[in-house]
Amino acid sequence: MALTIPDHLSAIRSYIEKRYKTDENFRDIYNDYLTYLDAYRFWSHNSTDVAPVRHKEYDELVSELEIELIQMLKKGADEAS
Repeated sequence: MALTIPDHLSAIRSYIEKRYKTDENFRDIYNDYLTYLDAYRFWSHNSTDVAPVRHKEYDELVSELEIELIQMLKKGADEAS
């Protein structure tokens, strides 16, 4: 099964794939990120009364995890230098 990489992160696909294979902590956070991204997409197309609140919550979670993942990748690149 191929690892899901959102289009906006495709430029760093190889770094994500390598880190995902070798770092359990990164893998756990990345899996959470994908779960929250799916929830964000779900709530963005939902028309219930709670949808705007849930959409905002998942938007924030996705953004926070994406920042954390990129920081982990940068730290790993700095340590490899």
